[in-house]
Amino acid sequence: MRNWRVIVELPETVAINGCRTTGIYCRVNCPPGRRTRPENRVHFASISDARSEGFRACKVCKPDDPADGEPWKSKVIRRL
Repeated sequence: MRNWRVIVELPETVAINGCRTTGIYCRVNCPPGRRTRPENRVHFASISDARSEGFRACKVCKPDDPADGEPWKSKVIRRL
């Protein structure tokens, strides 16, 4: 529950988290991204901001691909 509280309390402008030590950016809800130590975590407002800082996309959550990044959304939409 503690991790979710941190995500909910993030400013609305934060869309992407990055890890300084790996140079990878992830969606805020990505499991590997949530394991990043707070002192190594960087917040970006957009993917282009993360790229301009030299970060690459996470291969788990695929933040560059909206269709693959959150498959649960398509399941919810189909059920509606």
